[in-house]
Amino acid sequence: MCEDFTIFLLKLPEDCKDFTSDDCLVFQLPRQHHDCPACGSSYTYVDRYREQILTGIPDAALRYIYKNRRYRYRECGKTFSEDRSFIDAYQRMPRSVIEKIVHAHGELVSTAHIARRHDISATTVMRHFARAKPQQESDLLDTVISMDEFCGNVGAKYQVVINDLHNRRCCNVIDDRCAASIYNRLLAYPESERENVMVVSIDLSPFFHKLAEECFPNAEIAADKFHAVRLANNALDSIRKEVQAGLPSRDKKWFRNARHILLGREPKLSLNERCKLAKILSFSEALRTAHALKEEYYRIFDSADRKMFKERLHDFQRHVQMANLAPFIRVLKTTEQWKEEIWNGIRTGYNNGFTEGCNNTIKVLKRVCAADAELTILMVIDYDAHISAFEQVSMSGYLPAELKVAAYRFLAELMHEIPRSVHAHTRVEEGDPAEVTVAVAAEEESHLIVMGSRGFGTFERIAFGSVSTHVTRHAHCPVLLAK
Repeated sequence: MCEDFTIFLLKLPEDCKDFTSDDCLVFQLPRQHHDCPACGSSYTYVDRYREQILTGIPDAALRYIYKNRRYRYRECGKTFSEDRSFIDAYQRMPRSVIEKIVHAHGELVSTAHIARRHDISATTVMRHFARAKPQQESDLLDTVISMDEFCGNVGAKYQVVINDLHNRRCCNVIDDRCAASIYNRLLAYPESERENVMVVSIDLSPFFHKLAEECFPNAEIAADKFHAVRLANNALDSIRKEVQAGLPSRDKKWFRNARHILLGREPKLSLNERCKLAKILSFSEALRTAHALKEEYYRIFDSADRKMFKERLHDFQRHVQMANLAPFIRVLKTTEQWKEEIWNGIRTGYNNGFTEGCNNTIKVLKRVCAADAELTILMVIDYDAHISAFEQVSMSGYLPAELKVAAYRFLAELMHEIPRSVHAHTRVEEGDPAEVTVAVAAEEESHLIVMGSRGFGTFERIAFGSVSTHVTRHAHCPVLLAK
């Protein structure tokens, strides 16, 4: 970690700093003894000073000019610059500033925003990021790891990440998904370390399965629960689409948001959602059977021991054969092929949740850095549901128009808290907060939704607190909840 440039300046002796004008600071380093780098002789003298105008310093009210001291060797005539820790050779930007530029890519801000913050071009920002040295990879593999691919578009389109599930950290990123690259990188680890790996969590990929068997001989392979459960979800959804496509227009209204209700665990549905589920299932016996099979498949993953797992899997197999639904026959075939790995995942409790979260974060950062990001601040007013609530908090007499004006005023005050460097605009919409939020995000092609899990005092229920679950399930992009 480099010393901050401002702190570096404050530590310089006063006789090394000179304000040539109100907005210009010229500084030099204290003179020190230097040996000639060519021959090592100590007989050197100051030849001249070279002034360098420094750039990239954020929010700088001053111009900084560094007087770089150049030395010359008396006998050979070689010249060289003095040792300077705060800036690299051939650079006009201090090391700490470059470090801040690189670290800023971990924030949810665009490259253009970083460039404006430092008053440099976006090309310069990308160049420094490309030159940055990656963090040192871990030399040790933990006993429990996960492997997954993600689309990084860096060189090869897909990369492979290996994570330590015990300490929730990244062990290695392999820059190409091709078999040769992965094998070479994994086999580079000492055999004793690879033999120390006890569990490898993967998705339902035959390639990763073979890889884990050959590179980690003592490891149990655990199938990721999310990928296994998704098999039944996809099977049910395909049947739902077939049923919905064959319905008359008057009945299709019942299938609005049907996917969310059908794929949810039935015990966790609200009373209204259960009533709607019953109505949806009444349109097709095949859909009713498919939903029952999905619930039965979910219960397999709640098994407390291997005996219960085998019994539930056997019952599921029998019911699928009786139902003879093609999508669930495919689910059964895959489940039977991976039953040992699925049981290992249930027994150990390990999955790729942490790895998938890391992959989603990488995707969000890529999208944000790819272009000049813009912030939309949205407030949704649901008149029918909330006017009475306003009246209960001494706001009686408010008309819908006045509520909208109050919302605009609230957002206008909020805009004063946002830095000018951030491109932001406000929107006030009417309707159901959950549905409107999802619709606006799709309309503006948003890359990320940030919302609270609770309301904001007086504006409770108008804000997003009560709808976070719905938005998380239905939004086309990642959702970040702030508590």
